[in-house]
Amino acid sequence: MVGREEKGLFPRDEAVTDSNPTELIQRGRAAARVGRLDEARQFLRHAVELDPDNVDGWLALAGVVDDPEDKIACFERVLALDPDNTQARMSLEMLQPTQGAEQLSPADELEAVIAEASRKLEEAVGPPPPDEVPPDDAEVLYCANHPTVETMLRCNRCGKPICTRCAVQTPVGYRCQECVNRQQAVFYTGGLPDYAIGGVIALVLGGLAAYLMVLLHSWFIALILGPTLGVGIAEAVRLAVRRRRSRYLWAVVAGGFVIGALPALLIGLYSLWALISLGIFLFLAVGAAAARLR
Repeated sequence: MVGREEKGLFPRDEAVTDSNPTELIQRGRAAARVGRLDEARQFLRHAVELDPDNVDGWLALAGVVDDPEDKIACFERVLALDPDNTQARMSLEMLQPTQGAEQLSPADELEAVIAEASRKLEEAVGPPPPDEVPPDDAEVLYCANHPTVETMLRCNRCGKPICTRCAVQTPVGYRCQECVNRQQAVFYTGGLPDYAIGGVIALVLGGLAAYLMVLLHSWFIALILGPTLGVGIAEAVRLAVRRRRSRYLWAVVAGGFVIGALPALLIGLYSLWALISLGIFLFLAVGAAAARLR
């Protein structure tokens, strides 16, 4: 193994000037943890060059080098320093199949090597220590709406960082509220004239229906006719605006319905049953009309 190092098989970047092997190993593991393997290899190679007897350095380096021969060399060095090291021994057994074992096809062998390399990378890197400082230029995302909240989510439409409070789950993934609103706005083709038309129709038809309920003053009839007349008035509004959609048309129609019913409410003051019937009717009819237009 020392011979491999002397021959330059583990070259390092001359820009790495740290002289503390422990610090270099920590920095190498931190770089590997965020996926910067080239940088991790430079730190770890420098660490084992400074301290060739550092078992942790060789194990970490084995997890980030690509060449299976280099991995084997790292694990052999670990066993030379620590013959009872279980991790290195098991890794060598995986990388050096015994004689007479079933030979794998080139594709299967490559897949096995890649899988083992990935597993060793996770083992060598391990979880971050509590006092570890991430690399200076590691990207940290903050929510666009809450600048002090770190996040790993992005809107899958505009790419803006969003936290879990701002994310809206859609059938195609998480999106920010602005993109959701813009997407919904495509379906709203109505304008101010539609609001005026809907309000007038609800005012007139709602007032007539409410007056009829006062005359009948039957809570049972109100229970039956409330939803039916509410849906009917909503359909009349939809036909009048040629089925154009407006975001708040339902609220305008509901308000017009209630305002149109005020004269009937004054007339119904003479009878408690008339007021009860009108209240039941308005509750059901206005609710049905609003639900139909949402």
